[in-house]
Amino acid sequence: MNQRNSISNTFLAINYLNLTKNYKPKKIKEKTNIKKIWDVVLNPKKYENEINTLLKDKVFSQVFFKILDGENTLYQPKLIAAASDIVLKRSTSQFDIEIIQSNKNQNTFYLILTLLGDIELPLSNLYVICNNISLCMKISSFNNRQAQMILNKHDQFFNLVTNPETEIFIR
Repeated sequence: MNQRNSISNTFLAINYLNLTKNYKPKKIKEKTNIKKIWDVVLNPKKYENEINTLLKDKVFSQVFFKILDGENTLYQPKLIAAASDIVLKRSTSQFDIEIIQSNKNQNTFYLILTLLGDIELPLSNLYVICNNISLCMKISSFNNRQAQMILNKHDQFFNLVTNPETEIFIR
């Protein structure tokens, strides 16, 4: 490359840089903010009221699920060909979830989460996601790799966790 071409290329590069400083797109799109997605993953209770609207955004939901899937989370996909509308036991190679009705109160259920294999603790949140509806429940402390939570039959969390179409993440 001779000196004349080098100087010409430098002036062209400077010209392009100046043009980009003044460029404003005609159509402004809202950008997906990766910091916000991470904040939603790390602090699900903080975004409990707006998570469902956030998941309606395709890009947000794709990145959200990839982060959940890749960041030391345990995952239970949708069940294939479930025989009923309500599932009271779900199993993976990493964990089991069993939902047992209380003997004293017909509206109270106990969710028993059992970790299988060599899984590092602490796990703190149980996410249930179905049809762009997402809820999160804080996992109580583990005792012998088991945690127990109380659910009300009329809560939306109970409806989602027993739905065979629901995906479950534990983080």
